[in-house]
Amino acid sequence: MLAWFHNFNNLQIGAMLLFTGLSVTTVFPLLVRRRFKIVLDEQLAKGAEESFKLFISLSLLLLAFCMVRAQGDYRGAEDIVAREGTVMLKMDRAYASFATEDTDALRQVLRTYAEHLVKDEWPMLSQGERADTATEDLRVLSTISKQLEPQTAEQQVARSEIIQSVNQLNDLREARVSASFVKLPIFYWYAICTALFFLTVFGWLQSPLSKMVTYVGGVTCGVCLMLTVLISTSGIFSGQHAVSADPIRNALIQMGPLEGGS
Repeated sequence: MLAWFHNFNNLQIGAMLLFTGLSVTTVFPLLVRRRFKIVLDEQLAKGAEESFKLFISLSLLLLAFCMVRAQGDYRGAEDIVAREGTVMLKMDRAYASFATEDTDALRQVLRTYAEHLVKDEWPMLSQGERADTATEDLRVLSTISKQLEPQTAEQQVARSEIIQSVNQLNDLREARVSASFVKLPIFYWYAICTALFFLTVFGWLQSPLSKMVTYVGGVTCGVCLMLTVLISTSGIFSGQHAVSADPIRNALIQMGPLEGGS
């Protein structure tokens, strides 16, 4: 269901939730009570108001807690991508310091790897998949880097940094792909839906009608706003505000083209 929402931008998601929420909690009960001239018992309405307040607090608490958790997962994924970009820059400097024909070729492979991440792998992360082109680039980087034979002390230090960076790059890629599977546990959504169900039922029982329209309608608007933010941040690599590949793009720009390279 969330994947379907992520086909729309945040404004469209908010509009759909707001239209549906106001229709169910305010417009529908208003039309029914006017059409059938339903008059609620005063004691029933008073009890429903207290229960409505309870479920307002419970719903907002659940939504706020889930938003904090989703935002934490989102920030964690952003941190992984930022570290990937940093490691790429570190690798490029280490290759340049090693200064052989093999490392010059590896510098070009590193740039190609970054391009394949941005163009090929990033669109696939919403399904938790990885690009074969990037996998092959990373395999070449890993294999050839471990075959480098230093001849000087400077090359020895550079090779140590290269091996460390290659391992980090592999680990960070795995962590990023794993992060694409991170979602809010389903039982939180069950709890949210249950709280919203009772909130709606007790909202129907508010009296008089003028109070129901303004009171319940206002609460519905606030809940829909929080739901929109929660749904938006729940899509770590999908939706309008998916985690961006900008750190890798920036690393690619900073590395720049190689002399005589493409």
